[in-house]
Amino acid sequence: MAAFNKLIIGIAVTSFTIFQLLFHVLSAWASARITPGFNSLNQKRKIEWNSRTVSTFHALVVGVFCVYILLYDEAVNADPIWGDPSIVKLNIAITTGYLISDLLLITYYWKAIGDIFFVIHHLMALYAYYFVLGEGLLAYFGNFRLLAEFSTPFVNQRCAIFPCKFDLKIKVAMGLSASSPSLAVQSPNVSEHQTASPPSECPMHQKKMEGCAVHVKSSDQGAENQNVVPAHQEHAYEYVVCPVKSGSSQTTDDIDPRNMMPPPNQVPSPDQPFPLSTVREESTIPRAYSEKKWVYPSEQMFWNAMLKKGWRWKKDDISPEDMTNIIKIHNQNNEQAWKEILKWEALHVVECPCGPTLIRFGGKAKEYSPRARIRSWMGYELPFDRHDWIVDRCGKEVRYVIDYYDGGEVDKDYQFTILDVRPAFDSISAIWDRMKVAWWRWTS
Repeated sequence: MAAFNKLIIGIAVTSFTIFQLLFHVLSAWASARITPGFNSLNQKRKIEWNSRTVSTFHALVVGVFCVYILLYDEAVNADPIWGDPSIVKLNIAITTGYLISDLLLITYYWKAIGDIFFVIHHLMALYAYYFVLGEGLLAYFGNFRLLAEFSTPFVNQRCAIFPCKFDLKIKVAMGLSASSPSLAVQSPNVSEHQTASPPSECPMHQKKMEGCAVHVKSSDQGAENQNVVPAHQEHAYEYVVCPVKSGSSQTTDDIDPRNMMPPPNQVPSPDQPFPLSTVREESTIPRAYSEKKWVYPSEQMFWNAMLKKGWRWKKDDISPEDMTNIIKIHNQNNEQAWKEILKWEALHVVECPCGPTLIRFGGKAKEYSPRARIRSWMGYELPFDRHDWIVDRCGKEVRYVIDYYDGGEVDKDYQFTILDVRPAFDSISAIWDRMKVAWWRWTS
């Protein structure tokens, strides 16, 4: 029995050593060759990636061993409670080495992968496995529990799909990354649509790009589509700051010439604890049926909109700086979403050389997409928001579904959201696009 105990200890120590080596050396070496985007990850993402690689490797090893024991270990299967646990102990010794290794890594890299719930999970598992290794109790059930490890690779796949930046072709295929402007797939004409220009009244305003013939609408069509533009966009440019003007809006700019009153959505609320800016930022997103671009709401408009939805804050709950940051994050999310849409639209650059324009969009935070629901059944988190964007592809309306996932801390560019952007399954063209890029993704 003493010799067997030494064997178990030896396997646990060997397991610990192998998983440490896999984390610190082999994972990075193999990942850099399999996925070129690995080298572009920051240090925190690389640590998480390596941790999940080790976790996946452990899950596959003990999972396969577990199935073998359940099928062929007659002693344990004949008597699940008191049967000879010798072979089961080998499998659990491997898991014990992994759990101790992972606990040390979580502690050492706490800022990157630290999670108190993982620590509790590992400690409870080690305590339970002590009874199998030390007392030989409940070997069958201890081994049966390891079947759950087969779910680990699917959970860890989230790390491979979202944070890692794949090569250009795969990024076009997926539409699933934390976008980087330098990686956007665009034709020259598409990039022209993305170039932000100052308001028309600004002295620095350059000559507007001549409209593409396929985007020009007749007067009847223009009238027909007037109602698709939200009212808050009609006078948006009155609140866009010109680069050569003062940063504060002028008093005369706050007056709507149609009724000589300030627009309702720019009026401070009665109990508002501090003044908010009414300045609006011009986006890079071209508006359909117009030569203008979409304009983001001001801090004051955002505040009023949130009050209308039922939000209420006390004086110390939020500050003017918070509202400024909220607006910047909101705007960055939309810019990021448009860049992802342009990657998909690049597949249709021949049929629409002038590039797409945005017709309208809407939020559906509680209407989870089928894809999001299926992913949640597999253990992934649900998105915190969903938008549907309707795009004009040179006269053809195309709907895109955008799921917004929490990506962790906000970076210096106000990016924290991970987007899952794809054309909706509502046309043959969209289905073909999804099939084509899925094939690219798995064969590249």
